[in-house]
Amino acid sequence: MFKNFHADAYFDDITKVSPEYLKEKGIGGIILDIDNTLIGHNVPIPDEKVLRHLRLFEESGLKLCVVSNNKYDRVKNFSEKIGVRFFVHEALKPKARGYDAAAKQMGLDKKNIAAIGDQVFTDVWGAKRAGCFAILTKPLHKGGEGFFIALKRILEKPFIK
Repeated sequence: MFKNFHADAYFDDITKVSPEYLKEKGIGGIILDIDNTLIGHNVPIPDEKVLRHLRLFEESGLKLCVVSNNKYDRVKNFSEKIGVRFFVHEALKPKARGYDAAAKQMGLDKKNIAAIGDQVFTDVWGAKRAGCFAILTKPLHKGGEGFFIALKRILEKPFIK
Protein backbone atom coordinates (compact mmCIF):
# COMPACT_ATOMS: atom_id res chain seq x y z
CA MET A 1 0.00 0.00 0.00
CA PHE A 2 2.71 2.53 0.92
CA LYS A 3 4.41 2.06 -2.46
CA ASN A 4 1.56 4.11 -3.95
CA PHE A 5 2.79 7.12 -2.00
CA HIS A 6 6.28 7.05 -3.53
CA ALA A 7 6.72 8.84 -6.84
CA ASP A 8 8.46 7.18 -9.76
CA ALA A 9 10.58 10.31 -10.21
CA TYR A 10 11.32 13.53 -8.32
CA PHE A 11 12.19 16.92 -9.83
CA ASP A 12 12.61 20.40 -8.39
CA ASP A 13 10.02 21.77 -10.82
CA ILE A 14 8.31 20.94 -14.09
CA THR A 15 10.96 22.72 -16.18
CA LYS A 16 13.52 20.12 -15.03
CA VAL A 17 11.49 17.31 -16.65
CA SER A 18 12.82 16.91 -20.19
CA PRO A 19 10.79 15.56 -23.10
CA GLU A 20 13.67 13.17 -23.81
CA TYR A 21 13.45 11.71 -20.29
CA LEU A 22 9.72 11.13 -20.69
CA LYS A 23 10.05 9.58 -24.13
CA GLU A 24 12.75 7.19 -22.81
CA LYS A 25 10.13 6.03 -20.29
CA GLY A 26 7.59 5.41 -23.06
CA ILE A 27 5.51 8.45 -22.16
CA GLY A 28 3.26 10.01 -24.81
CA GLY A 29 1.15 12.29 -22.64
CA ILE A 30 1.36 14.38 -19.50
CA ILE A 31 -1.28 15.05 -16.87
CA LEU A 32 -0.64 18.46 -15.31
CA ASP A 33 -1.70 19.63 -11.87
CA ILE A 34 -2.36 23.37 -11.57
CA ASP A 35 -1.75 24.78 -8.09
CA ASN A 36 1.86 24.77 -6.91
CA THR A 37 2.91 22.66 -9.90
CA LEU A 38 2.38 25.11 -12.77
CA ILE A 39 1.59 28.22 -10.75
CA GLY A 40 2.19 29.44 -7.22
CA HIS A 41 -0.54 30.24 -4.75
CA ASN A 42 -2.84 33.06 -6.03
CA VAL A 43 -0.99 33.38 -9.36
CA PRO A 44 -3.30 33.48 -12.41
CA ILE A 45 -0.98 32.02 -15.09
CA PRO A 46 2.45 30.35 -15.16
CA ASP A 47 5.55 32.40 -15.74
CA GLU A 48 7.13 32.53 -19.19
CA LYS A 49 9.68 29.81 -18.34
CA VAL A 50 6.91 27.30 -17.53
CA LEU A 51 4.87 28.30 -20.59
CA ARG A 52 7.91 27.79 -22.85
CA HIS A 53 8.47 24.37 -21.28
CA LEU A 54 4.86 23.33 -21.92
CA ARG A 55 5.33 24.32 -25.59
CA LEU A 56 8.54 22.26 -25.65
CA PHE A 57 6.58 19.23 -24.46
CA GLU A 58 4.01 19.73 -27.22
CA GLU A 59 6.63 20.37 -29.91
CA SER A 60 8.24 17.05 -28.99
CA GLY A 61 4.92 15.28 -29.62
CA LEU A 62 3.72 14.91 -26.02
CA LYS A 63 0.01 15.46 -25.39
CA LEU A 64 -0.99 17.61 -22.41
CA CYS A 65 -4.06 17.48 -20.18
CA VAL A 66 -4.76 19.61 -17.09
CA VAL A 67 -6.36 17.52 -14.33
CA SER A 68 -7.55 19.38 -11.25
CA ASN A 69 -9.90 19.07 -8.33
CA ASN A 70 -10.98 22.66 -9.03
CA LYS A 71 -14.35 23.67 -10.52
CA TYR A 72 -15.12 23.72 -14.25
CA ASP A 73 -14.72 27.48 -14.85
CA ARG A 74 -11.36 27.65 -13.08
CA VAL A 75 -9.89 24.65 -14.93
CA LYS A 76 -11.35 25.57 -18.33
CA ASN A 77 -10.18 29.19 -18.13
CA PHE A 78 -6.72 28.20 -16.90
CA SER A 79 -6.32 25.56 -19.62
CA GLU A 80 -7.34 28.06 -22.30
CA LYS A 81 -4.90 30.67 -20.98
CA ILE A 82 -1.98 28.25 -21.22
CA GLY A 83 -3.07 26.79 -24.57
CA VAL A 84 -3.88 23.26 -23.39
CA ARG A 85 -7.03 21.90 -25.00
CA PHE A 86 -7.57 18.81 -22.84
CA PHE A 87 -8.70 19.23 -19.24
CA VAL A 88 -10.56 17.44 -16.46
CA HIS A 89 -12.26 19.44 -13.69
CA GLU A 90 -13.46 18.17 -10.30
CA ALA A 91 -11.22 15.13 -10.80
CA LEU A 92 -11.57 14.00 -7.19
CA LYS A 93 -7.86 13.15 -6.98
CA PRO A 94 -6.62 10.72 -5.70
CA LYS A 95 -9.46 8.75 -7.28
CA ALA A 96 -8.58 7.29 -10.69
CA ARG A 97 -11.57 8.75 -12.56
CA GLY A 98 -9.82 12.02 -13.49
CA TYR A 99 -6.83 10.11 -14.80
CA ASP A 100 -9.13 7.78 -16.75
CA ALA A 101 -10.88 10.78 -18.32
CA ALA A 102 -7.55 12.39 -19.23
CA ALA A 103 -6.30 9.17 -20.85
CA LYS A 104 -9.50 8.95 -22.89
CA GLN A 105 -9.23 12.58 -24.05
CA MET A 106 -5.59 12.12 -25.06
CA GLY A 107 -6.26 8.72 -26.65
CA LEU A 108 -3.48 7.07 -24.65
CA ASP A 109 -3.09 4.08 -22.38
CA LYS A 110 -2.46 5.21 -18.80
CA LYS A 111 0.85 3.32 -18.69
CA ASN A 112 2.05 5.81 -21.34
CA ILE A 113 1.06 8.87 -19.30
CA ALA A 114 3.12 10.76 -16.73
CA ALA A 115 1.23 12.72 -14.07
CA ILE A 116 3.15 15.69 -12.67
CA GLY A 117 2.12 17.25 -9.37
CA ASP A 118 3.34 18.62 -6.07
CA GLN A 119 1.35 16.59 -3.53
CA VAL A 120 1.89 13.00 -2.44
CA PHE A 121 -1.65 12.28 -1.20
CA THR A 122 -3.44 13.61 -4.27
CA ASP A 123 -1.12 13.73 -7.29
CA VAL A 124 1.24 10.82 -6.63
CA TRP A 125 -1.29 8.50 -5.01
CA GLY A 126 -3.85 9.23 -7.72
CA ALA A 127 -1.36 8.63 -10.52
CA LYS A 128 -0.16 5.36 -9.01
CA ARG A 129 -3.72 4.14 -8.36
CA ALA A 130 -4.59 4.88 -11.99
CA GLY A 131 -1.49 3.16 -13.40
CA CYS A 132 0.30 6.31 -14.57
CA PHE A 133 3.98 7.23 -14.15
CA ALA A 134 4.03 9.56 -11.12
CA ILE A 135 6.35 12.57 -11.02
CA LEU A 136 6.53 14.66 -7.84
CA THR A 137 7.81 18.24 -7.94
CA LYS A 138 8.55 20.59 -5.10
CA PRO A 139 5.67 23.00 -4.50
CA LEU A 140 6.27 26.34 -6.21
CA HIS A 141 5.02 28.23 -3.18
CA LYS A 142 4.62 27.18 0.42
CA GLY A 143 2.42 29.04 2.83
CA GLY A 144 -1.05 30.44 2.44
CA GLU A 145 -2.35 27.08 1.25
CA GLY A 146 -4.75 26.52 4.10
CA PHE A 147 -4.69 24.28 7.14
CA PHE A 148 -5.41 20.92 5.46
CA ILE A 149 -2.77 21.29 2.74
CA ALA A 150 -0.24 22.45 5.34
CA LEU A 151 -1.07 19.36 7.41
CA LYS A 152 -0.71 17.10 4.34
CA ARG A 153 2.71 18.63 3.63
CA ILE A 154 3.85 17.50 7.09
CA LEU A 155 2.36 14.01 6.70
CA GLU A 156 3.85 13.45 3.25
CA LYS A 157 7.47 14.12 4.28
CA PRO A 158 8.31 10.44 4.97
CA PHE A 159 7.33 9.56 1.38
CA ILE A 160 9.55 12.16 -0.31
CA LYS A 161 13.08 11.14 -1.20
